[in-house]
Amino acid sequence: MRLLWPIGLLVTLFGVTACQPNPLHQALRGKLPSEKSNEVITEYCQSCHIHRDFAPGSHAIRMQALYDRPPYTDTTECRACHLVREDTWGNKQRKTLWPALVAQQRRQ
Repeated sequence: MRLLWPIGLLVTLFGVTACQPNPLHQALRGKLPSEKSNEVITEYCQSCHIHRDFAPGSHAIRMQALYDRPPYTDTTECRACHLVREDTWGNKQRKTLWPALVAQQRRQ
């Protein structure tokens, strides 16, 4: 009986920590305010060695000129063009909707 109490406590603690919401998932699903969402996504992108020098301030404005239709021409949110999918094992797949891909989807 003495052993059941600590085991129950450990199971409860693991359950509580496992159920905490992931800010990146919330940001990519639009469940955070726009500014907070962009901040979370930017921090995630900058954690990669390729994007560590990424400057988010002018990125959306510069990229809007490359696209030919909404929401890409008037968006202020990273999640309009950038996706991160996670499989069952936690592997992340990143994807960017490039202007050529958007134009191709429009023709179809």
